[in-house]
Amino acid sequence: MIEIIHVSKKFRIWEDRSRDLKETTINFLRGKKRSFREVWALQGIHLRIGGGETVGFIGENGSGKSTLLKLLGGIYAPDKGKIVTQGKISSLLELGVGFHPDLTGEENIYLNGAMLGFDSTQMKERFDEIVSFSEIGDFVYSPIRTYSSGMLMRLGFSVAMCVNPDILLIDEVLAVGDEAFQKKCLKQLEEFKSAGKTIILVTHALDLVKKFCERVVLLHHGQLVTDGVAEKTIDKYHAILSTKEKTLDVERILQKEKTVDEVVNGIHLPEGGEEKGEEKGEKGKLEQKEIVSQKPMYERHGTFEAEIVDISLRNEKEEETLLFYSGEILSLSLKIKFHRDVEDPIVGFYIRRYEVDHLVDIYGTNSRWKKVDLGYFKSGERLEVKFSQPIPIPEGTYYIGAAVANSDGTRFYDWQENVKSFEIEEKIRQWEGTVNLNTKIFIK
Repeated sequence: MIEIIHVSKKFRIWEDRSRDLKETTINFLRGKKRSFREVWALQGIHLRIGGGETVGFIGENGSGKSTLLKLLGGIYAPDKGKIVTQGKISSLLELGVGFHPDLTGEENIYLNGAMLGFDSTQMKERFDEIVSFSEIGDFVYSPIRTYSSGMLMRLGFSVAMCVNPDILLIDEVLAVGDEAFQKKCLKQLEEFKSAGKTIILVTHALDLVKKFCERVVLLHHGQLVTDGVAEKTIDKYHAILSTKEKTLDVERILQKEKTVDEVVNGIHLPEGGEEKGEEKGEKGKLEQKEIVSQKPMYERHGTFEAEIVDISLRNEKEEETLLFYSGEILSLSLKIKFHRDVEDPIVGFYIRRYEVDHLVDIYGTNSRWKKVDLGYFKSGERLEVKFSQPIPIPEGTYYIGAAVANSDGTRFYDWQENVKSFEIEEKIRQWEGTVNLNTKIFIK
């Protein structure tokens, strides 16, 4: 199990570099300070990866994928937030990481084993298996600096797999080596996956991601854009790559993800996980109005451990319809199918209206706010949740969003934005404004 809790990581980029020791000494004596700028490689990453999951991280170069993997492997420490892991971690990151170039392959096997907590006797038992799998033969007794990149990858992969870790971190190294050995590695990973181990894979090989990963995380400029099934996440990645205004599009996507958090979880969690007050929440809503596109678009995100398979709207006569009269009762039914065992999920919805240059959130609620505990569901089971409420709102077109999340609202199984629209008409004009307060008039 891995929990990444509001993690951020920054690096210093030095603006001026001293060319030699003489220049460094002169600048020091003159009191000249080196200038630098700070670059945030990751900002506010919040994820939970369960035991036995195979998760792929994708994104452009510089999006923060490798930095996040090094944080998970303990090579870097986060500047903000924290990472909690359970189980033995084995890392297969950049070629040569963890290997000493002047030591032989044999010596490096024992060295890596010691770093993973194995003594020499335990590594001796695994030595023949590691050498056999790596197919490097007698080169195991030669210094690492004499190895080709393919040989280095073979040895690194063999050590990482043969120590039988609970969590395996892999960063692009499978792209090195011949096709036959790549197939051998993938077969070993499949066996590792079948054994219920956790695999984190960073790669640009999207075909491998589709084939191997049930869940894919998209990073862009150090921020999490989407966390969901492979096909939909890859489609969003392609959309970012094909858009000229990349930064603006990603800001819109990230703002929509923030809206999901506010609707389903009821609060926006800042760094450190503390709740913000109403004043901050109102500010967040004002920011949304400035950047949201005026054209409503259907969006879907989530891990799909639970899936909303049907959404229906019914009137007071229990007739399924998309036309309602202002003030009547609207019933919203969500049918959910569970693909994994889930305890006490949160189910919620919102009603939103799009105007010329901004959006208006009309209403939203969820089962947790209403203090309804939904219970425990096994994989394959289904659930129907029905919300019933009056709709004293003016004429116009309205859009429905719906979501199902885990018990504390930190992980979204399925979020569908603008999944349905419906019309409101008025039978007799009796009022105007945003909501019908149903005024009574008394005359004395």
